[in-house]
Amino acid sequence: MAAPSTGPVTITIGAAWTFQVNPPPPRPPKLSVAATVVWVFLIPTRVIFGVVFLNDCPQQPNIPNFLLGLALASLLLIPFVTFSCESDAALPQQHPSASKVCLLWLITLFIITWIVAGDVWVFSIYQPNYDPTAGDGLYCNKTLYTFAFWNALWETFSFWVVLGKFFKGLMCGVIMIPAPRDGDFHRHV
Repeated sequence: MAAPSTGPVTITIGAAWTFQVNPPPPRPPKLSVAATVVWVFLIPTRVIFGVVFLNDCPQQPNIPNFLLGLALASLLLIPFVTFSCESDAALPQQHPSASKVCLLWLITLFIITWIVAGDVWVFSIYQPNYDPTAGDGLYCNKTLYTFAFWNALWETFSFWVVLGKFFKGLMCGVIMIPAPRDGDFHRHV
């Protein structure tokens, strides 16, 4: 496998057009300011809502746990977001260790499972009883439920956006694979 090219790339289209594309200068990836601000405010807010309203939703007692789990998942991802940027800047050609990749996949699997479970918990009691004096005792605090509902919507939407970007990249990667030069094209179709 050849090393990636760091110089200009020449693209020829037909016999008439030739373009030269210069790659941008290398820079370490950074977490955007907006994502940092959202994480700084959203993680403590999820923890506060999860702890303060821990027993205020007997209709679905897992909703506060859902918020606490989302905060935990975000906290587990912080080392991968911050430390990998610094190591990529120092050693751009080094691949991550197998244990780091395995741990990241396990955290990702936990996050996907937690989002799906939270969606089931939150959306299964859509428009719950908000009255704590109900005769059957099954109610959910309106503030807690509304916050959990919008968190579930946001996380589900974010998951589908990331999944769409993954498949777009996968499709582009498959399309960009060059055809073999030494074989018959129709034999590989």
